[in-house]
Order: sequence, then C-alpha cells, then structure tokens
Amino acid sequence: MSESKRPGGLTALAVLNFIGGGFNVLLVLGLAAIAAALSVAAEHPPDEETRKAFEAWQKMGSSWLYFIIGSCVVSAFLLIASGVGFLKQSKVWGRMMGNICAALSIASSAVFVFAIDKEAGGGFELQTVIWLIYPVLTLILLNTTFKEDFVR
Repeated sequence: MSESKRPGGLTALAVLNFIGGGFNVLLVLGLAAIAAALSVAAEHPPDEETRKAFEAWQKMGSSWLYFIIGSCVVSAFLLIASGVGFLKQSKVWGRMMGNICAALSIASSAVFVFAIDKEAGGGFELQTVIWLIYPVLTLILLNTTFKEDFVR
C-alpha cells in the first residue's frame, strides 16, 4: 500500500488543534481558580469591581461551573487527540474525533450563550462568533475537502 501525502491544510488544522488544546488546558486552570475564588469570596467579600461577577457565578450554582470545566477537559483531550489523528491521517482519531470535538465546541458555545449570565462571561458576543468559526470550519473541511485524505 502506498503512503499518501498529507495535505498542508490538514497539517494546519492539526497545529491549530494543538494550540486550541493548550488554550483549553489553560482555561481549565483559570476556571479552577474561579472555583477556588468563589469559596474564598464567600468568606471574604471581594471589592466592588469584581463583586458582580462573583455574584453571577454564585447565583448560577457550582453545577454549571463544573459542567464547563468538564467540557473543557474533554475538549482539550479531543483537540489534541484529533490533532494527532490529522497528522496520522487516521479515520477514527482524526476525522471522527475532529467531528466530535467540533460538535462539542458548538454545544459548549450554545451553553455559554443561553445558560451563563452575561456578568459571568456568557451571552452572545464577538467572542462567541470567534469560538464558533473554527468548529464550523473544521466540520466543513473534514467532511468535504479532507474527507478522502483519511486513509488509515
């Protein structure tokens, strides 16, 4: 069986997935810091400037925060795993995991828009559009342009 040459666009998607996976790991650390700060804020009230954000997170309850942290952990794993799959041109680890990761990212964006209060960072803003562009583009590219390039 002959080795097929990996398209440059697929390599670029892999690099972007690695970068996104790294950012998700940092996001998980930041959200863990928020969770810790919420418990400290209960004992020592924050200054007026950050009080509204803390109150918004406390009003939503810790279940949403843990859901977001969990989805970020899963997303980080899927981004890195699909990036490796893109480099190896694997149907399962590349194409399938890439599609699952993109769908999860779109669903997470919907949660941020509809379930998270604006004071806590939710709502539909420019960042929401930016967070939606890459997964939608990934879905389109994986299922059209690069569909035949996954050979393993």
